[in-house]
Amino acid sequence: MLNITYIPGRGCKIWYADAASVTILPPLVFVIDDEEPVRNGVSRLLRAIGVPNTMFASAESFLESYTGGAEGCLIVDIRMPGMSGLDLLEELERRQSPLKAIVMTGHADPTTMKRMTALRTLGCLEKPFSVAQLKALLGVWWSTLGRGNPPWSP
Repeated sequence: MLNITYIPGRGCKIWYADAASVTILPPLVFVIDDEEPVRNGVSRLLRAIGVPNTMFASAESFLESYTGGAEGCLIVDIRMPGMSGLDLLEELERRQSPLKAIVMTGHADPTTMKRMTALRTLGCLEKPFSVAQLKALLGVWWSTLGRGNPPWSP
């Protein structure tokens, strides 16, 4: 099992339960989508622009690994089997998680958008979305960290 813990001022500590070594990463993006091609595509885009990320196939698998306090950003699909992306955000809010969130959807209806806004997400990427749209919302997230310019070009 993958474990994730935030170390103030240093980033995220990521390790497997049976691993002897630990990796410390800068603020991390967590890509959560039940569709493997979408998950892999978003992860590749993030890596191409220099953004460290890790992927999860479900909200439940993310919650199993997340130990709290991480400085990072979720890019999460709204509609997934089991726990939805918005249900995940509500659970993280209940846990008082500092994680920020960008939601992805191919189904942006008014009720969902209202619920998303109430959860204080950074924004919504409507599938299909462009690299420029992704970078813009990542820039909003990065600006909340107080770390100066993002490590990727605008």
